Amino acid sequence: MRTRLRWFLPHQPDVLGLLGRQADVTMTGVAAFARWSTTGGHADAQAVRDAEHDGDDLRHELLEALSTALTTPIEQEHAYALSERIDEVLDRAKDTVRLAEALRWRPDEHTAAMGASVEEATRHLNDAVHCLSDKGEHPGEHAERAIKAARAVEHGLLAGLAALTPDGAPWDRTATLEVYRGYSDIEHALLRVADRTWYAVLRAM
Repeated sequence: MRTRLRWFLPHQPDVLGLLGRQADVTMTGVAAFARWSTTGGHADAQAVRDAEHDGDDLRHELLEALSTALTTPIEQEHAYALSERIDEVLDRAKDTVRLAEALRWRPDEHTAAMGASVEEATRHLNDAVHCLSDKGEHPGEHAERAIKAARAVEHGLLAGLAALTPDGAPWDRTATLEVYRGYSDIEHALLRVADRTWYAVLRAM
């Protein structure tokens, strides 16, 4: 009896699905960060840390998938870079929370505004990442909205700096400046994600 040989393809990991899950976890963590930016609550701070750990796990899973995938919907380089930059957003958020707690600094009205802008920008980037696997909306449209929202962080930062009084306690001023710098770092991280999203789309066209 002749044995029938079966043709098979190796399992192809869902790279864009993993990237989307990482973006979702980042959205969850940033939403907690936005709440913390208003409340300074311990539960919100812990939610940021938990999301950052979950994001790291998903990033490692994605890297393993990239090492075994024969082909990917977008170039492996772009998937790797996008994952790295998405991860950076939560890293910077966690660092900002940790610094504020170490300095015993409480959020103010300006961090509340900046946190809201960070959350809005992240939501648009999350939409952009999910559009990479959808032929409907263009990811670049969401990336542009994210850029606009991220730029608003700078406006909040300037407003906060302008509100600092010259005769305030040096320690309070220093602590405030350090925490505000964390929000600026998050803004830059968001802009890096948006920029890489555009580049990945352009190379795929």
